[in-house]
Amino acid sequence: MAKFYELSTEADRDLDEIFDYTTHEFGIDQAVKYISAFDDVFENLIKNPQFGRDRNEIRGGLKSVIKENHVVFYRILKDRVRIVRILHGSRDLPKFLSDGYSE
Repeated sequence: MAKFYELSTEADRDLDEIFDYTTHEFGIDQAVKYISAFDDVFENLIKNPQFGRDRNEIRGGLKSVIKENHVVFYRILKDRVRIVRILHGSRDLPKFLSDGYSE
């Protein structure tokens, strides 16, 4: 049973980039609101980690959930949920997840 979540270095960077883009396009208030909503997604994954879609076609053991325009990729580990990446749905997702991210 997952007790907490953790962000990979890449997922943390993804959130920073999402924040910066949202601030530029929609203002700081919207950016704070949008980024804060990811916490709800992450907390829900702790409670129900099996909720997401299996993404074995990208990498074994990878799962994903959608949050508006973004896809949250994660792994279920022994005592936690590890958020691997948070990518815009329009990106070439397999390319960003095929290699080079920290487990």
